[in-house]
Amino acid sequence: MTFAAVVVSYNRRDLLEKCLTALENQTRPLDEIIVVDNGSTDGSAEYVAENHPDVFLFRTGANLGGAGGFAWGVEIALAHGHEGAWLMDDDAEPELDAVAPLIEAFENVHPTPSFVASLVTAGRGTYNKRNPPVISNDAERQVVAHAHGGIAIDTATFVGVMVNLRLAATTHLPLSDFFIWLDDSEYTHRLSRRELAMVMPSSMINHPDNKPVSNDMAGRLFYFLRNYLWYIRERDGKLSSDMLDRVGLVIHAARQFAVASDKKLWATSVAKGFGQGLFTRPRRQLPGSLLETLPAGERARLTTGGAQE
Repeated sequence: MTFAAVVVSYNRRDLLEKCLTALENQTRPLDEIIVVDNGSTDGSAEYVAENHPDVFLFRTGANLGGAGGFAWGVEIALAHGHEGAWLMDDDAEPELDAVAPLIEAFENVHPTPSFVASLVTAGRGTYNKRNPPVISNDAERQVVAHAHGGIAIDTATFVGVMVNLRLAATTHLPLSDFFIWLDDSEYTHRLSRRELAMVMPSSMINHPDNKPVSNDMAGRLFYFLRNYLWYIRERDGKLSSDMLDRVGLVIHAARQFAVASDKKLWATSVAKGFGQGLFTRPRRQLPGSLLETLPAGERARLTTGGAQE
């Protein structure tokens, strides 16, 4: 089995440096590190090319959002023939022993889990409440996960999720139309419906304690509302749960009105968010479809695994 880390980067060079340093010094070495640069303008891509020659660098040429970046990351990891892809943003900083428990789970749990996630922390041993996985209520899965030192889950954020690429090859890529937010919930939920998914508390990855969504989301409220409705429709869940989540979205939108500094922007975001979330669908892109959009030379570089451009 071979395993790659996939880092999506956008204009956070200082954090990217810490992330790559942690990845390159794992106690169990990774087989490859892939950086998807999302059109950074702060020299992030140039830094990687100059200082990390063994890192595979792919420049999207534009900001595709985290969702678009991870779609490309999974596409490249599949093209390179890996069994697992450890997905994270550039603001993640894994502990140096973080990848080993994930790989051990891949090697020892049968059938291979759909994904195995690191525990997101705000410093080693300090649980980060802003990035919680959704715990599975499947008792059988919990018994299996417990036997291997894990906790069975249904969804996780893209902060240290090791995806089973053999399974990923059988479904569409992360939905790039989400742009930001909930693309990770949709993708991991889709995978966990196929096989056991676990979070491994022995694998810790530090992540900034970002502002809660209860603050003024401004124009990003549009993405939150649209994407949450897309997620509800994509997951094909119980009608009662779907209705509760839709009511929760209406309540969230109302609370955002109270804290919104720009009421006109709030109204536009709510109208667009609910409109697109209810009456449109995100595109589905199968593995291999993104590679087909590239010129022949770049496609050849991605499929052969040449480290730098």
